Amino acid sequence: ASAGGCDPALAARERANMRFASLDVYPKTLNEFRQKTTSGAIVSITCAALIMLLTCVETADFISVTTDDHLFVDTTRGSTIRINLNMSFPALPCSTIMLDTLDISGNHAPDIMRNMKKTRLDARGHPLPDTPVPAPPRSEPRGGAGLEASPRRPLFGEKRDLGPALRLLTNREDAMLSALLSALSPHLREDKAAIEELRRHMGEGCNLAGSMVVNRVAGNFHFALTHEEHATLMAVYKDREALNVSHNIHAISFGDQYPSLVNPLDGKVQALSGGSGFFQYYLKIVPTIYEPLRGPPVHTNQYSYNELFRTTREVDKMPAVYFHYEISPIMAKVTEGRRSLSSFLTGLCAIVGGVFTVAGMCDACIFRLTRQGGSRAK
Repeated sequence: ASAGGCDPALAARERANMRFASLDVYPKTLNEFRQKTTSGAIVSITCAALIMLLTCVETADFISVTTDDHLFVDTTRGSTIRINLNMSFPALPCSTIMLDTLDISGNHAPDIMRNMKKTRLDARGHPLPDTPVPAPPRSEPRGGAGLEASPRRPLFGEKRDLGPALRLLTNREDAMLSALLSALSPHLREDKAAIEELRRHMGEGCNLAGSMVVNRVAGNFHFALTHEEHATLMAVYKDREALNVSHNIHAISFGDQYPSLVNPLDGKVQALSGGSGFFQYYLKIVPTIYEPLRGPPVHTNQYSYNELFRTTREVDKMPAVYFHYEISPIMAKVTEGRRSLSSFLTGLCAIVGGVFTVAGMCDACIFRLTRQGGSRAK
């Protein structure tokens, strides 16, 4: 090649580069032909601020954990339910309250008070220290000489011995028969020690907290007054209307707790200003599986409820608080989740590209309108 000629290889490379550069959809202009305007600066600043704001929103949405709910038929069988409860009775001493359960098959939960704790409360609802109960003195019954009075059993705990006079009438321990005989023949035995003890605790309240395990079938658990101490209760309170079953439900749940679980009975207060009655709560329990983002699934239960209150005159019963529950055949599944990284990156690209495109269109419209207004003015 001559000195003044060009290299054929270099020329071919330049032509190839020019053909490839023709694919550029973002052609560049010289700086001398670029015109910067005030309106363009305003649009650019607004565009940058909007991109930053939307990017923060998108990042927060990516970091946050969402939950998805699914419903399906419950096919699990033969399990149990743990009932967790914390309730206070501000107007009844602990010695008068009895907790019991009964399911649809007629079974009672065994050893129900094993994981339950009773705490005496003062008139302000503050816990009282536990003090040992002294052994009551032996007293002579009214039913004549020769009847030996047995020491009174604690109001909760061991079974009550009604004495040899009533033991002659039955050779087996029948709680219902014993209570009936005690009610029909109160003159045979008057438990003065029990009456005096109950009077000492008048004005106190009671808190019951703990858990119990029941069969996974429909049933109820209830707080009732001790049937075996009916004569003692009437000797102190005189009338069942004076047995105030006002109560505070601090917490009731079925199974383990998870972060977003709501127990609708928590914090409910039922206060009676006069008289007494029969409280009934009807609970619908929904078995639930909670699958956290990290960790093993939690098998628990949700519930909804309705309530009914009737006075003792309407039902002709002793005051009580009943919780009737049924198991739903539908199971709920709550699953925690988070957006995928690809979805997050796609959202960021859409934000940046969309804002820049719209901002460019707005800037072009403003610039064109400004030029048209200036030419008309001239």
